[in-house]
Parts: sequence; C-alpha cells; structure tokens
Amino acid sequence: MTKHVVMIIANSPNPSYFNWFAEINSKEKAFTFTYIFLTTQKPDTLINKVAKMGVTSHWFYFNFAKRKHLQYIFICFKLFRLFRKIKPDVVQTNLFDDSLPGLYAAKLAGVRKRVVTKQDTGFHIRYAPKGIRYDIFNNTNATDIIPVSQESYELIMKYEKPLVSKLKIIHHGVDKDFIDSSTNEQIESLKTKYDLHNKIVIGIVARYVELKGYKEIIEACIILKKKRNDLIFIGVGWGDQEDELNDLVKLHKLEKTFLLPGRLPYDQIPAFYKCFDVYIHGSHYEPFGFVIAEAMFSKIPIVSTNVGASRDVLVHKESGYITKMQDPEDIAAGITYMLENNKQEIAEKAYEIAKKQFAKEVMWNNYKNIFLT
Repeated sequence: MTKHVVMIIANSPNPSYFNWFAEINSKEKAFTFTYIFLTTQKPDTLINKVAKMGVTSHWFYFNFAKRKHLQYIFICFKLFRLFRKIKPDVVQTNLFDDSLPGLYAAKLAGVRKRVVTKQDTGFHIRYAPKGIRYDIFNNTNATDIIPVSQESYELIMKYEKPLVSKLKIIHHGVDKDFIDSSTNEQIESLKTKYDLHNKIVIGIVARYVELKGYKEIIEACIILKKKRNDLIFIGVGWGDQEDELNDLVKLHKLEKTFLLPGRLPYDQIPAFYKCFDVYIHGSHYEPFGFVIAEAMFSKIPIVSTNVGASRDVLVHKESGYITKMQDPEDIAAGITYMLENNKQEIAEKAYEIAKKQFAKEVMWNNYKNIFLT
C-alpha cells in the first residue's frame, strides 16, 4: 500500500511544486496525495488540474490580512477532524500560516511523520521577534524540518535551536521546461514594448520591498550611467515600496534608464529572462530565491548578494559575481565585470550547476526520500 501524503499551503493559490509533484507522482505512483489550500478563494484551476492526476484537494477559507488567532484555532480544529477521517501517513507544511495549525493538528491526530518546509525563515527574526516562539513550537510539532538553503539552516539553528537530527536542507526546484517555453515572438514583443533593442539590459525580478535591495541597485545604476549610456535597468515586481522607488527614479532623472513595469503575467516571465544580459539579485536576505535558480536555468550571468541559492552554489567570478551586502559600488563593479569578461561562459557554468541542484526532479527525489523514511 502506498503512503498517503497530505501537503498544506496557505496564501498561495498556485504553488508550482504542488503541480510538479502531482504530475511526477501520476507516473511513478509513489504516494497517494491530498492537497489542502488555506486561501481567501478556492483555487479551482489547480484543484481541477491535479484531480486529473489523482490528487484529492480540500480548501478552507483563510485570510492572512485579517486577525489570525481565531482563524488558526478554527483551521486547526478542521484539519484535526480531516486528519482523523483520512488518516494520512505524512503531513507536510510550507509556510508559517499553514504550519502553525497544520503541524499541531497532525500531532494531535496521531500522524507519525510531520514535515515542515521553512520557506519563510527569517521573517520573525527580522520583523517580529516575538513570533520566534511560535516557530519553535512548530519545530517541536514536526518530526522533520526542511531548510531551503544553508542561510535558512543557520538562522534556524541560531534562533530556533531545534534538534539537529530533525534538519535536512532541500533546495527548491525549477521547471526547466517552463523556463524554456518562451517564443521569439514573445521576446521581441517585450523588447519592443520596453524599448530594449540595442541596449544592454540589466534585469531584476523581485518584489518592490526594502529587503530586495532596489535602492542599492538604483544607486548602482547612477554610478554606471556616468560611465556609459547603453545600459537599461528593468525591475519586474510589485509591493509597498513601488511609489518610493518611482520617486527615486524621477529624482535622479532615470525614467528612461531604470524601468519599473510592475507585475507581469507569470507566463511572460521566461520571455522576460531572455531579454536580460545580466541578472541582479540585491536581496538583504533570502530563504532560497526561486528567481536565482530561474536566472541560472535561463543562462543569464548573475550578480548577487551572498544569500539563499546564490550563497549555496555560485562561486565568485567563476559561476557568478557575489557582491558585498548593500553595496552599490560593488553591484556596479559586478555588472562591469560581467560585461568585460566572458559572461556566457560564466552563465553556462551556472546553468550546469542548476541542472544538478535545482531541477524539479531533484527536489521531488529529495522529498520522496523524506516521505518514505
């Protein structure tokens, strides 16, 4: 009899790896999967898609923007009742909002294996230190703790102090087929729309929030603009800092040099990567950083702070350029380095690393081993 695995996620109506796991498992028949979504709206598209691959799904209303205490209690009770009914062998959670009620309910229901993937490691440490006690509570309810990078591992050990035996680093995966799905027509359309032809394009894909380092990247743009006029920066994202960043761009008269187009449809992202000559990741910290892995698979040379996936696999001036933290001068130096050296060779080395470290099949096999033990 195959093991019954329940995977839970909050606030995310379309987590890519839920789809991958369903797809791969439909061929391998390794597990019986049940998915649980805690969101404001039922993700019917994904639920219907994975149903065709043999996955049963449940949805419970959860609104992260409202007071959560009572919501956690109600969700915990509902999950407990569901677990007692369906009797899973494994429960896996992904974010704090699903881990707090999910792991406790699973423990109360007698689920033997309880896996927490720490995708949002660092949030409480930096913004809500009182919340660390609840991270510790989640760790006590889990039998297995999955940091998604070495940086996450070290933060968990320093601030949450779980049993070392519970921890195993598993990197997130990327769907190479999706990254390769862009067409020449899509790429040309984006280049025309944003006037990228005959320009060296420096790209960023990150939320417009302080921790992603946009201010330092704008300062690096100012530094480089004094030396050359063939660069154009473009940052795809969304977030609370958008107005502030646009004001900075206007203040320094960078309207034609630093573009902030906002959030793009997800299916356009592969084509957008193909428009970039250099990818910049200026984050102050990063549990993992899907975009780093996506840029590696897109064969774009990467200039990044020493965080998340970059820290784990990129070698300075060999497979990427690792910048000093919050240092515009070094970001500018990294861009210059890429443009003055064999950036394609550097990108190819990163691509080969990505295939070994970040392929979705690698992620699947790592989780399969966890679920089966």
